[in-house]
Amino acid sequence: MSSIKKNFFYNSLLSVSRIIFPLISFPYSSRILGPDGIGKVNFIDSYSQYFCLLAALGIPLYGVREVAKSKHQPEELSKLTSELMLLNFMASVLACVIYFGFAIVTNKYTEYNHLYLLGATSLLLSAFPAEWFFQGMEKFRYVATRSFSLNIVSLILLFILVRTPADLYWYYGITVIILALNVIINLRQLRKETSITLKGLEFKRHLKPLTYLFSSQIAISVYVLLDKVILGYMVDDKYLGYYASALKITKVLLTVISALSIVIVPQMSKAFKNNDSERVNHLYRRAVSFVHSIGCPITAGLMCLSNEIILALTGKDFLPSALCLQIMAPIIFLIGLNNIFGVQILTAKGKEKLLLRCVLIGTVVNVVANLVLIPYWQHNGAAIAILLTELFVALLTGYFAGKEINTGYDWGQLLLNCVLCLPFWGIYYLVRSEQVLLTIFGTAALCGAYYAVVQIFIVRNSLWVDSFDKIKSKLRGADV
Repeated sequence: MSSIKKNFFYNSLLSVSRIIFPLISFPYSSRILGPDGIGKVNFIDSYSQYFCLLAALGIPLYGVREVAKSKHQPEELSKLTSELMLLNFMASVLACVIYFGFAIVTNKYTEYNHLYLLGATSLLLSAFPAEWFFQGMEKFRYVATRSFSLNIVSLILLFILVRTPADLYWYYGITVIILALNVIINLRQLRKETSITLKGLEFKRHLKPLTYLFSSQIAISVYVLLDKVILGYMVDDKYLGYYASALKITKVLLTVISALSIVIVPQMSKAFKNNDSERVNHLYRRAVSFVHSIGCPITAGLMCLSNEIILALTGKDFLPSALCLQIMAPIIFLIGLNNIFGVQILTAKGKEKLLLRCVLIGTVVNVVANLVLIPYWQHNGAAIAILLTELFVALLTGYFAGKEINTGYDWGQLLLNCVLCLPFWGIYYLVRSEQVLLTIFGTAALCGAYYAVVQIFIVRNSLWVDSFDKIKSKLRGADV
C-alpha cells in the first residue's frame, strides 16, 4: 500500500471516529443542557479557541510543511521542533493575558467566570500537543490510535459526569481533561522521535513565513470562530445554541472531506521541493475528484434530511436549526475545495502571501455579512454569512492555485456530480415517514447505493472504480 493510501486510510479511520463519537455524545449532551446551555459553552469555547488560534502563530500548517522537509535530518528536526514549540508557548502566555483582559473589560467574565478559567487552561495547554510534528512525520497511525482512545475516554467521562443542566462546567471541563491527556501522551511520544534543545535556536528564520500564515489564521478565525462570538453578543444564547448545533453537525460530516487534506500536504511539499510538476498535478486532480464525488452527495443528503437529522440528534427544542443546517450544507463541499487550493497548493508551495490576500477578503465579507444579517435573521443570518464567506474564499484561492500549477478547474466534473445528486430528493420523498430514524437510514442507504452504482458503472470514476475493485479482490481472497 502506498504511503498516501496508507496515511489516508488511518486519517479516514480518525475521521470516521470523529463522526461516530459526536453522533453519540452530542444528542446526549444537547438534550441534557438544552439550547441555552449549549449556547453558553459554545460562546466560551469559541472565545477561547480564537485565542488558541492567535497563539498558534500559523505553526500548525507551517510545522507540517517544515517537518516534512526535515524528517530525515535529525539535528535540524530537533532544532526546528524546539523552536516552534517554544514560540507557541510564549505566544500562549501572552494570549492568556489578553484573554482575561478582554473578558473583564467587556463585563462577560463575572457571568461565565468558571467557564473562562477552563478556557484559559485549554489555551495554555494548546502549546504542547505539537500535532503538526506527527502529521509532518506522517505518523498517521499513531495519531488515529491515540485520538480514538481519547475519544472513548471522553465519552465515558461524559456519561459519568454530565447528568443534569447543572453539569455545564463538567461538560466543558471534559474537553480540558482530554486535552491535558493528549499533551502528556504526545510529549512522551515526541521524545522518542526527536530531542528538545534550547541551544543554538534561531527564531528569526521562521518570522517571515509565520507572519503570513499567522495573518491568514487570524483572518480565517474571524469567520470560523467569531461568528459565534458575534451571535453571543448580539442575540440570546438560544440562537447561538441553534447555530452551534447546525454547525456541529456540518463539521462532523466535514471530517470526511478533511481527511485527505493533511495527508497530502507532506506529499505536495515534497513534490514542490523537487519541482515535480507531474506529481503535483496528479495529486491535485485526485484531490479535486475526491471532493467533487464525496462532497456533493454529502451536501445534498444533508439538505434533504435536515429536519430528521435535527430531530434525531438534538430533539424538538432544536428544530429551528433545520433551516440553518440546510443553508450551511454546501460549506462541506466549499471547505473541501478551500483545503485543496489554500492548504495543499498555496501553503505547500510557500505562497502564504497569496493565501493571506484571499482570506482577508473573506474576512471582510464575513464580518459585514454577520453584522448586517444577524439582527434580522439571527442564527440563519450567521449561516448565510459563513456560506458567502466560504464561496468567496474558494473562488479566490482556486484562481491563484490554478495559476500556480498552471491547471484549470474541472467545472464539468462539478456540474456532473451536482446533477447526479438531484434524484436524492425524489428518493427522500418516497422513503419519508413518521419514523425519523427509518427515514434517515432508508434515504441514506438508497441514495448511497444509487450514487455508487452510477459512479462505478456509468461515470466510471477512477476513485470509485479502484475502491470497488479492491473490495472485490479482498472478498474473493476471503472466499478462497
